[in-house]
Amino acid sequence: MHRSLFAAAVAVPALVAAQDGPSDSSTSTVVTTIVYSLIMAAVFFVAFLALRPRFDNIYQPRSYLSKPVSRNVPALDHTLFGWVREYLAQPDKEILRRNGLDAYMFISYLNMSLWIIVPIWIFSWIFLMPLYAANITSSSQGFNMFTIGYLINSSKRADQDRSAGILIVNYLFVAWILANVHWRMKEFIQLRQEFITSPSYRDTVQAKTMLVTGVPNEYLSETKLTQIYGQMPGGVEKVWVNRNLRDLPDLVEQRDKLVLKLEGAVTKLIKTAHKLVQKGKVDGAPADGAMSGDVAARYVPEKKRPTMRLGKVPCIGEKVDTINYCRAEIQRLNGEIAAQRERAMTDYEAYPPQSSAFILFREQLGAQLAARTEASHEPYRMADRYTEAHPKDVIWSNLNMNPYEKKIRTVLFWVVTWLTVVFWFVPVAVVSVFSQVDYLSSKVKFLSWIEKIPNVPLGIIKGVLPVAALAVLNMLLPIWLRFLAKQSGIPTRNGVELSLMVRFSIFQLLQNFLVLAVMQAAMNNVNDFANTLTPEPDISAFVAQISAAVPRANTFFLQWVFVAGVGAAPGLFLQIVPLIMYYVKMKLLGSTPRTVWNLKNGLGAPAWGQLFPATLLIMIIVFGYMLLAPIVNGFAAVAMCLLYLAYRYLFLYVYDCKPENETAGLFFPTAINFTFAGLYLGTLLVATMYLFNVGANTSYIAFGVLTVLLLVLIMAYHYFLVNSYGPLLQSVPLDLTMRYGQDAASAPHAAEQVSPLLPEKDAYYVNGPSAVQPMPPASHVLQMEDAHQVAVRARAEQDARLSAFYNPARTSKQLVLWYPDDANGIGRSQVALDQQAGYAATTEHAGLNEKGKVVEDAHVPPGQEV
Repeated sequence: MHRSLFAAAVAVPALVAAQDGPSDSSTSTVVTTIVYSLIMAAVFFVAFLALRPRFDNIYQPRSYLSKPVSRNVPALDHTLFGWVREYLAQPDKEILRRNGLDAYMFISYLNMSLWIIVPIWIFSWIFLMPLYAANITSSSQGFNMFTIGYLINSSKRADQDRSAGILIVNYLFVAWILANVHWRMKEFIQLRQEFITSPSYRDTVQAKTMLVTGVPNEYLSETKLTQIYGQMPGGVEKVWVNRNLRDLPDLVEQRDKLVLKLEGAVTKLIKTAHKLVQKGKVDGAPADGAMSGDVAARYVPEKKRPTMRLGKVPCIGEKVDTINYCRAEIQRLNGEIAAQRERAMTDYEAYPPQSSAFILFREQLGAQLAARTEASHEPYRMADRYTEAHPKDVIWSNLNMNPYEKKIRTVLFWVVTWLTVVFWFVPVAVVSVFSQVDYLSSKVKFLSWIEKIPNVPLGIIKGVLPVAALAVLNMLLPIWLRFLAKQSGIPTRNGVELSLMVRFSIFQLLQNFLVLAVMQAAMNNVNDFANTLTPEPDISAFVAQISAAVPRANTFFLQWVFVAGVGAAPGLFLQIVPLIMYYVKMKLLGSTPRTVWNLKNGLGAPAWGQLFPATLLIMIIVFGYMLLAPIVNGFAAVAMCLLYLAYRYLFLYVYDCKPENETAGLFFPTAINFTFAGLYLGTLLVATMYLFNVGANTSYIAFGVLTVLLLVLIMAYHYFLVNSYGPLLQSVPLDLTMRYGQDAASAPHAAEQVSPLLPEKDAYYVNGPSAVQPMPPASHVLQMEDAHQVAVRARAEQDARLSAFYNPARTSKQLVLWYPDDANGIGRSQVALDQQAGYAATTEHAGLNEKGKVVEDAHVPPGQEV
């Protein structure tokens, strides 16, 4: 979302004239932002309508590129507006079936947000806004007259008495919010339990495997761990003890890089020969059917062959022929890798076991109970246990930390995270200053030159620069926070994303909302604050001014929310950055059949640790200002509606959430927790509005106390929610396990009776007998395959099952070298040379077109599983 938000922010100039004070310019600033946002949104959406029928690979790749094909969605109509009805007719639950529970729960969170915000918007605009502006005779204050400050700070007793209505509305709003959260949390728990106990999931290796870290040396053997965990229901089927493979992972990584480099060099050689033949500089000749030797010498002079320099420093080192060097090095590395792998099978001294293991149970219940049972009487030993591990989700380098090192690293990098929160205040403060430069120029002498800036550039500085700068900061920050999470020792990528979500959401709450609100309030009232503190401090007047200043700081957030919705949503539909990057990469990076295939067939996926916090910020702003400045509610409702429609489209037709990234919805409860944090902050702000003005009306003490009581009630409900539903997040209830077990035992077609949410996931997850595709009925199998073929396939599937959690450095195969076939026979001659070197290569399903561009028509790259 940050990419689209940045693009929208840059494209939406809020052209406003400098005014005498920020309150006077609030309306013009917001209105111009709205106008230009609408203009750019219209441009983006018209471009989307025009481009959508022409680029299926950008706008509906999931209609034909999903793996397996059963996850494809029906293609949309290619007419200008015919697709709209088909898109809206798709239910949200289709996202659950096609793209998993994480994707569905994100859309569910957006839907819940709409259910919360829209009624609040309607009620607050009908009741609160007239309440706030009832006795204001002048409209010169713009949008700021619809803030709580004008009512609470009023000197008229009648106005003060009407402020009791705010308290009543606050209770009603909170009750509505909590009711919606309760309904969605209940739905989520039910869906998660159905998901992890569905027939298509509960029998997979992923569902039955537990990762345990911090294993003491005396237990680091398959026999010992089998004895310990064999007491669980069903017992243990397989144990993988993680080993110290020394430099083996580096050798495999180096080999894989050389394979890709060799593919690129050979393809470049083929294209060079093609170009020379086309230009008539060399004679083209029909290629022989069988190639012997390097026929490229007939077409490409030695000086035009691809070369590279050895050494880590670019442009320094020995210059060598890329193809000859890579081929020799791959051959050497393959020999080294094979020798080390064979040695690692028996030499436990050279490749000792390390402090982690994967344990495959015969029953899902065994894995669930083992994860919740203490296995060691010593502290921190075998304490960290993770269920539902996927081989592609594992961060292998983080598996070897001893428990004390991991604890220290966790504390250390959380300290660094909080230090980052503190020091990030500086760039965020600068962003806030830019939005009020015209006001500051009239108050601070050395900034008086700003008043000479023309209106249009000044409007861009005020309206665009703060939003764009904040978007850039939000794009850079997750990279750093993800690094901190990974360095904490979290052993899975999903765990890192969950940790990133927590860290980034803290930033959204504290920096992008609270700090910005305070800074905006300070900038709006710096002169008034100075007058109340000098020459003699007037504390009561100072706090009263604070209570009036914070609600009036809503202008920036109005712009942010509108740009985030109206500006970003059409950009999400348009996918302008992926569209441009696709063709740029095809031009610059489409140099081999493999890169061309990856570019054509690769599907995007969200980074949950970034996406959820971006949405949470809108909800935090709503809860902070739904009573202080209710005009925000309407803007947020429009923004959330557009984001819901945009992301719903992306998760149906564009994004592909891989099973290795599936947490069965665990990001949703984290989002709910931060939703409560935003609600805490909003309620606390309302309480301060009352308590900071007790000098004007003593009844505000009671209003403030009742608002604090409301805060306590919210916290109590939050505790109840966590206490009641929290244990169900990580467990498979025994009653569900028994029920599904009885169904499976009593009914031959139980899988059909208990309809799985994702019926094709058995073809997509790491699985046992059905690892590749669902098996057809036995009678048809016998017709299609003889007994030998069935046995071979069953053996291959069993081998894959029992090697699922070996370190990839021990099991990964070298990629099949894939070159384009060409009329000059160079590709086929290079294949022959590779085969002489002892590894596989091919030119199947790849070639050059008349313009010398690489083309391919493979379902998957040769020898590669997708």
